[in-house]
Amino acid sequence: MITRMFILCLAALMTATILDAVPAHADEAMRGTSNDDWQGWGVLSGGKGYAASPLGQVHYRDIGPRDYKHPIVLLHQSPMSMIQFAEVQNALVELGVRAITIDTPGYGNSDRPQQQPTIQDYGNNLAYVLDHLNIEKVLVAGHHTGAQIAAAFAANNPDRVVGVILHGAALFNAEELAGYQSRMGKGRPRTPVLDGSHLTRLMNFPMSSQEQKILDAKTWLAITSFIQGPDIGHYAAFHYDMEPDFMAINVPGMILTDTEDDVHYIDVRASKMRPDFKYVQFSDGNLLEFMAQPEKWAKIAAEFADDIEK
Repeated sequence: MITRMFILCLAALMTATILDAVPAHADEAMRGTSNDDWQGWGVLSGGKGYAASPLGQVHYRDIGPRDYKHPIVLLHQSPMSMIQFAEVQNALVELGVRAITIDTPGYGNSDRPQQQPTIQDYGNNLAYVLDHLNIEKVLVAGHHTGAQIAAAFAANNPDRVVGVILHGAALFNAEELAGYQSRMGKGRPRTPVLDGSHLTRLMNFPMSSQEQKILDAKTWLAITSFIQGPDIGHYAAFHYDMEPDFMAINVPGMILTDTEDDVHYIDVRASKMRPDFKYVQFSDGNLLEFMAQPEKWAKIAAEFADDIEK
């Protein structure tokens, strides 16, 4: 009995000594049972909520200093969700900017509208989110479909905006819209198949860069394409004559572009239509490039916001 008690006490003493010798690091990545650093939805920690609107409950994430004068609202492309701007949003907060990401109704965790919305419907719906957050004016920014929604909101709610950022403006003319409309519904179905090719074909989206951050962005594109239901955002985008709203914007604007993006030539055309807008070539990459360079995007947006406030 004495020998057993001695051994137990010695074991307890040795365990305590080892624990004291190996300090815990609270900042270490929490891996759980995994052996990688994939963060998943964890990049969207904090600030989430829902606002009631005519298009259903709208999911948002609002982070950053409460005293920031005019928050930046970030609107994703179709078919994605606020995850597209997650790291940009986090980078903006690091720069002292209050930033709000929104899941377009029908995407992410926002409700699907009961009827097909137009881009103008989407734009006007933003006012309900701002009212819910008690925000009067914002700098609104969007990518592709999000850029269209930003333009519609800025044009039709001029008292709610101080500036607009359009990344991949998607300012289609009548011929381009007709072309997109003729191809709607002719892609492959998303019905899951045994070999998983319904997922892998989205990973084969053609891009010249295959760096890890681009592969991560492609993965999010694949995931969000299956989280959504009908791709109502693209339907709205391909039936939207953006030019009247684009020309009616009466606040400072900026166009960002990527030279491999399919709408790059449209961005060039748009910059000539609005020479008063700042024009910035963001990258020589494709439409997912800013997800691989969130700090760069955030810096450009924050500097633009600072210029507006001067």
